[in-house]
Amino acid sequence: MLLLSLAVAVVVVALERRDAEGAAAKPQAARTQSASPAAVPRLAALHAVRVHRGERARFACRIDGPSGTAWAVTLRVDDPSGAQVKARRLGVARAGASRSWLVPVDLPAGRYVYRVEARGVDSGTDPTMPEAPSAALVVLPPLAPGFPGKKATAKALAWAGSRSGDVAVVVVDTNGELSGIREHATFQAASLAKAILLAAYLRSHPKPDAGLDTTATTMIEESDNPSAYRIYGVVGAKGMRAVAKLAGMQDYEQGAGWTDTRLSAADAAHFFHAYEACLPASRRAFARKLLAGITQMQRWGIPAAAGPAGWKTYHKSGWLGLDNRLMVQAAWLEKGKKRWALAVMTDDNPDRSYGWDTQKGVAGLLLGEEPTPAYLAPVLEY
Repeated sequence: MLLLSLAVAVVVVALERRDAEGAAAKPQAARTQSASPAAVPRLAALHAVRVHRGERARFACRIDGPSGTAWAVTLRVDDPSGAQVKARRLGVARAGASRSWLVPVDLPAGRYVYRVEARGVDSGTDPTMPEAPSAALVVLPPLAPGFPGKKATAKALAWAGSRSGDVAVVVVDTNGELSGIREHATFQAASLAKAILLAAYLRSHPKPDAGLDTTATTMIEESDNPSAYRIYGVVGAKGMRAVAKLAGMQDYEQGAGWTDTRLSAADAAHFFHAYEACLPASRRAFARKLLAGITQMQRWGIPAAAGPAGWKTYHKSGWLGLDNRLMVQAAWLEKGKKRWALAVMTDDNPDRSYGWDTQKGVAGLLLGEEPTPAYLAPVLEY
């Protein structure tokens, strides 16, 4: 006899949360004998889902059964009394192939019960099925608008796009939402790679090492190259690649050493947004101290815009050439309970100060300041 099991997993995509228990059916428990020659689908028990209204949930299913058979998948949501409040046809899943669908959750905040149902759609399957199991669906109030706001972000990105040279910008707002231009274009990291070296070093040394901690401090706060080579000698390319993988850098290209490593604005912004999560808990305070303690003579661009506005900036910059042809910078910024990240990557700058102006102008627009000549004139944070 033909036997079926259907595994259903639900992932809240915008929040990037996955239920720790999963929703997969136990293969042996899902296989039962049927008195009918037709296959009977079995739905695994689902787990509670919590999602903010307006977010999207990914509903995924896989049907193990006769090859080529097709099943119509439907999402049904009931209120606590059992009254149906939503039914949505998700699509068709074929046995042996995984399918998933993103569904906006636009229900009012409250508690619901949901189930996912499958029904045969061709002559090779029995269209009937046992009642699907249900689980709790908790819809939370919408998230507060992210900071920086959408209008400020759009204005900053438009201005960045009008600048000369090669420019890429990515903003990760307080809700973790990414916006940008040329997000995946890669740039030579130069001294921005020292932030990766620091993370790799701290991961390999969860306990303080007096000598190497002093070297790491000089590497970050003064952007000292000999110190960076010493730390690179400790962690190597393998340590840098491990950090890039942990941080989810999609465009990362490891160089022959550390300075010629390449990454994108999306990589840099995501990395700084999740920087502390990449470190052992015992070393996070040390990393914060260093990235907030960059020498005054290197506090241009993002900190020059953010500091006077009351934001604390944890950042690192990279540059090449006496004329600063390449200027790249990434940071996370904090004020009160707000935390967001920004990367501004520039190359082929026409003169020494142009990249500084681009970085400060973008950050300023995100914070409500116009990039007038008078605003851009003070180069360093004061």
